[in-house]
Amino acid sequence: MKAIYFIIFISMIVLAQENIDQNNQDNGKIYRLEKIVTQASMSELPLEEQSKSISIISEKQILQNVSTGGIQSLLEEVPGLAYSRSGGINGQMSVRGMNSNDSRSVVLLDGVRIKGRNTLEFNTFDPNSIENIEVIRGPASSLWGSDAMNGIINLRSRRFYGDIHTPFSLMPKIRALDFASVNSYVGGRAEIVGGGDGWDILIGGNAKGGKDYLTPIGIAKNSSFQTYGGDFNIGYTNSKSMRFYAQGRYENVISRRAGGLGAAPGYPYTNIREDPLTEYYLRIGLEGYDFSFADKLESYLYVRKYDTDIYNDITGTLQPVINSYILGGRFIADKKMGSHSVAYGIDFYTELGPQVKVYKPQKAIPKNVIKTLYRPSTFTDIGIFVKDDWIVMESWIFSASVRGDYVLTTISKEPHFSTEVPQISKILDENGFINDGALTGALGSVYFFNEFFSNAINLSHNFRVSGAGSRMNSSVAGNLALETIPNPALKPEYSDTAEISFRAHSLNHWVSLTGYFTYYTDLITTTTTQLGTPNRYENIGKVYIAGAELGGRHMFLDNHLQFSYSLTYTYGQDVTHNRPYKYIAPLYGRISLEYNASNWFFKIVERAYLGKSKSRIDPAQERPTKSYAMSDIYIGWDLERFSESFKDMQVIIGVENLFNAVGRNPVTIENLKYPNDLVGNPLVEPGRNFILKYAYKY
Repeated sequence: MKAIYFIIFISMIVLAQENIDQNNQDNGKIYRLEKIVTQASMSELPLEEQSKSISIISEKQILQNVSTGGIQSLLEEVPGLAYSRSGGINGQMSVRGMNSNDSRSVVLLDGVRIKGRNTLEFNTFDPNSIENIEVIRGPASSLWGSDAMNGIINLRSRRFYGDIHTPFSLMPKIRALDFASVNSYVGGRAEIVGGGDGWDILIGGNAKGGKDYLTPIGIAKNSSFQTYGGDFNIGYTNSKSMRFYAQGRYENVISRRAGGLGAAPGYPYTNIREDPLTEYYLRIGLEGYDFSFADKLESYLYVRKYDTDIYNDITGTLQPVINSYILGGRFIADKKMGSHSVAYGIDFYTELGPQVKVYKPQKAIPKNVIKTLYRPSTFTDIGIFVKDDWIVMESWIFSASVRGDYVLTTISKEPHFSTEVPQISKILDENGFINDGALTGALGSVYFFNEFFSNAINLSHNFRVSGAGSRMNSSVAGNLALETIPNPALKPEYSDTAEISFRAHSLNHWVSLTGYFTYYTDLITTTTTQLGTPNRYENIGKVYIAGAELGGRHMFLDNHLQFSYSLTYTYGQDVTHNRPYKYIAPLYGRISLEYNASNWFFKIVERAYLGKSKSRIDPAQERPTKSYAMSDIYIGWDLERFSESFKDMQVIIGVENLFNAVGRNPVTIENLKYPNDLVGNPLVEPGRNFILKYAYKY
């Protein structure tokens, strides 16, 4: 904690001196951050006027990142988020102490839920196809419904933002090319982009692949991957400024699990791969302005389909997850009414579980195909919501949101295969229709003590309804050794969160310190580390997680020098069983120093899991974890210095984990029945990595 106090102290001194100088020059000018429309928070207020803790991963950060770790490696830059690695791109995020596989955080694509395979959802995204990423660090069930208990990750896809009133034209461009030495990774993205005559068009394609990556203690076997796919975002705006649009994407991923959730203890004990995971996505919608009932409205419908073939090459078996669909839609309107900015609407999504009885494998002997005990099922969540941002006075903004959800789960009386035992069949037959519902809400306040210092408070009530898969026989993260027995009687899980932030902001400086306390009741969980024993999803009782998140950014030397940092402290307790909550990283963070010249930049990053070791653990499920630190260096050049034809193009070289440090992320799940000397139990982070990237910002 001394490090937190020291950084705060130095930041406040710097900011205070800056404030004195600016007061002398500007006579109390109030500084506001750039206005950013954040879909995740349904608000157009500047970030420092929003009561929720929101982080934005910018286009610049994305373009300067080499995506050997996929989207997850980018998200690790946000306070409160940690990457639970299980392969080259495989893995989940730990969001304020909870693994994303447990469905307590929501991933969105332009406001659309990415739902269905939460262990694999991040693998289907090429970071270079994303414009920016919004992260709400904290609960938002009153905006997004079930599962939005401790975080929202909204990926904003790319589209053409040029002048659509000029003559129509399209231009092919290379968005990015990547290389990394640690796994001989090569990737890239190309686009056809343009518009005119009312049209805006962006069509992109991406491909990337990497071999098993190298760690400081050897090769992380079974960590290779290959992906390819494409996407489009096409819109037409008529003379009344109504935009009709269609979005779509396809991705084909072959990923392998070297350790962590669903694969612990890793190779050679397990050898699991998704071959392939495929996703299809289509969305159609419209957005318009200046209606009698709304200043702006958007309405859309979407469908996703995903298939997965999960192989275990040690046992020679295949577990197919096929013909699963997600259907959904949303209507949202915004209206300015005096000092109130109101957003309201309705949305729904429906998960359709595997709907076929016959599967003909292409890469396995039929007798080795696992006939999953899943029955056909549906899960539907319908929600009505309203949110109000009220500027009570210049120094005080008050926010409130409320949402009502109705959730229906259905389980078919006809299993796919006749392998159920009578006892299980009876339980499932008696629970064919399950009704749940919840009323959630949030209250927030931001008060400005003066033009440089403010305080934000947020109180919220949130919920989660378990999906059909958890109620039936399921296999955690696609590992049949972790198969569960049915429990259709699972109750909804609830949480209440209190959050308070103190913020300091000026033209060149920004600091935020946030503390939160979340209390979960009827927590849904299962023990996922014990092989060979029946597991069952259950409401175990009460758990709380508390934490503090520090973030800051300071600009010096006429904005040429930037100093940034983030630090996260997390504490979890299983109240019901009076023991530490599992897989909590107690203290971690990163600092960076970046110098930007007219046509080049130099950046140093230090990322670390701090403290002598992680010793506060649940000894039945985890071991103590040693602390570690890794150093990264990057240098980039603008190619415009060589020719005007290369405007907005950049080449970046760098070295990650410069000193080849050994690190095991303390949020990664392991198996205590196996020794801790395996690369995959849990997985060791990549070793020294030389990277090269070409990026084109347009």
